[in-house]
Amino acid sequence: MTDGDETGESVPLVLPVFRGHREITEEHWQSQWHPREPCSKPSLQLRYESPLARRLSSNCSSVNALPQAQTAGPAMKLNHLVRTPVNLRLHQSLVIVAASLLGTTCAAHQQPREEGDSQLKLTTKKVIVFKDGYCLIVKRGTAVTDEKGEVFTTEVPDSAVLGSFWATPTEGRLLSTVAGWRETTKETEEDVACAQVIDVIEGNVDKECSLQLSDGSFLSGVITPTRLAASHFVLATEEGDMLVAISDIKRLTIAKMKTTVSRKRSATERSKQLTFRFERAGERREVLLMYFRPGLRWIPTYHINLTEKQNEKTAEIAMQAEILNEAEDVIDVPIDIVVGVPNFRFRQNVSPLVLEGTMRNALRQAAPNLMGQALSMGNGFSNASFQQRSGEVRRATRQGGEVANVADVDLPDELTAGTAQDLFVYNLPKLTLKKGERAAIPVLTTEVPYRDVYTWDLHVKRADIATAPSGSGIQSPLTLSQNQVWRQIELINNTNLPWTTGAAMITEGQQPLAQELLTYTPPKNQCRVPVTVSVDTRGSLDESEVRREMDATKWDGYTYAKISRKAQLNLRNNKSIATDVEITLRFDGKADEVSDEGQVKLAPFRAEDWQNYRGHPGINNSSIVVWKANVKPGATFTPSVDYHFFARQ
Repeated sequence: MTDGDETGESVPLVLPVFRGHREITEEHWQSQWHPREPCSKPSLQLRYESPLARRLSSNCSSVNALPQAQTAGPAMKLNHLVRTPVNLRLHQSLVIVAASLLGTTCAAHQQPREEGDSQLKLTTKKVIVFKDGYCLIVKRGTAVTDEKGEVFTTEVPDSAVLGSFWATPTEGRLLSTVAGWRETTKETEEDVACAQVIDVIEGNVDKECSLQLSDGSFLSGVITPTRLAASHFVLATEEGDMLVAISDIKRLTIAKMKTTVSRKRSATERSKQLTFRFERAGERREVLLMYFRPGLRWIPTYHINLTEKQNEKTAEIAMQAEILNEAEDVIDVPIDIVVGVPNFRFRQNVSPLVLEGTMRNALRQAAPNLMGQALSMGNGFSNASFQQRSGEVRRATRQGGEVANVADVDLPDELTAGTAQDLFVYNLPKLTLKKGERAAIPVLTTEVPYRDVYTWDLHVKRADIATAPSGSGIQSPLTLSQNQVWRQIELINNTNLPWTTGAAMITEGQQPLAQELLTYTPPKNQCRVPVTVSVDTRGSLDESEVRREMDATKWDGYTYAKISRKAQLNLRNNKSIATDVEITLRFDGKADEVSDEGQVKLAPFRAEDWQNYRGHPGINNSSIVVWKANVKPGATFTPSVDYHFFARQ
């Protein structure tokens, strides 16, 4: 830096800065007056009031104030400076030093943040589990935005349904969410077994050793850390350092020889990363992450214990949720289980934000045969790929090529909730369940009244030979599908919670009775659960023809005969107590008259009511008749029905 003299010439201006003197250049001067934002420029009114400055001021005949031009701002020209006394130049230098310190301090505040400050540490706050093997996961994380206004996380789920992956800030505006890959290189140091003599030498540096060389001579000394090449090393002996060839060593003796050597290894890891960009840097932001994914399901199971309390039949019902986790670790998280199945139209499509398509492309190149099989099964880029597992199910596909579900135990269809049920949520306490683990959680226990009902369901299947030529080969025109009377328990749901469809274990005290299916039962409704076939209640069916009217009608160019028949049922109660019975009879034709207050339900023609049917479907009905009665011990209940049907002549 220079100042101008009276002749207009520029001479160097040397300012003392605490110790010695240094030449101040224009670049240095301007750098001192331009601290990093957001610090403001240092004020020129700064004063250094040390005793040395006061003595210097008192020894000078006059002290010139700072020229007005010096206060004009940091962009002032150097030729605006004039020569000043020593004390003023010292004051200027101290101002420069103070400005430098302020600039350094401000710059320190603006240094980039460490990566850990902007990394979201996600914790799972809620898990909602459905019976069909899907779940909704809600996570929360907090971090400070970096200089770009970004926070990130490497905890990217391996699966999510298309359109269900959402990131929402609790405050502030989220500008974008970017899913990508990051590569990190990690260096590790580990001990490996020595493979060569030089490795033993390297692993025993600074130790004394004895050598027998190939010419029979002996050497002793200390192995030095200097290694010239893989073929030589330096041995410190009494005579001095000696270069020894590895190939000349015939025998090596070292006390407490170390047979391992330390090696550094570096590995490059590639991981997924989600980056969230906000409007401002240096602000703490909380992000809620929500996604719907496969891999977590629950199965309801029941225990029904039949008792009799105060002369009233009572059923003790306990329900538990068996939870199967094949998705991700759940640590101390409240779980909700849902009755019913949500309607997620795109559940078979993977969200692009989980980068699954990129992984599949890499697998396609690495293992084209494997990926070709996956595509041939129709899965493509779908969540079905996450539904392959080993464990309970040890097969790749079911019949028809359908892929087994994640956390699937090959449940029968009746144990899978139907979409007609409204969604209802059971709230469970906090649970820790790692991937691959299973849990059984009690959900409810209650006592409800029940009654025994003995049901007899008959389905009459008729062969169409009533007017057929003889010799057709069919011996009997009537076939009963079953002739079994079942004991069932009728449960009344007097709670405020629905009972979802699930397997039910039925006991009476310590005696097991049966395992059956408890169907979906809303509150204030009733359901029946079969127990066993009754051996003390038997039934039979007798049928006879009442009349036959030939050429009764014509249909579609054919002539039909009207055949009237009467069916009588006999149900005997051999028990020592009265029983409630319910008989359901299904047959071809139309019911004309029913005894014992039977209820009739007419339906259109059903092909399963016939064998070798030759007529037109529109001419005959299908009928269902239901009788209910209380049968005393040793008595027989004998309802009957008159009906008719049409047979083609």
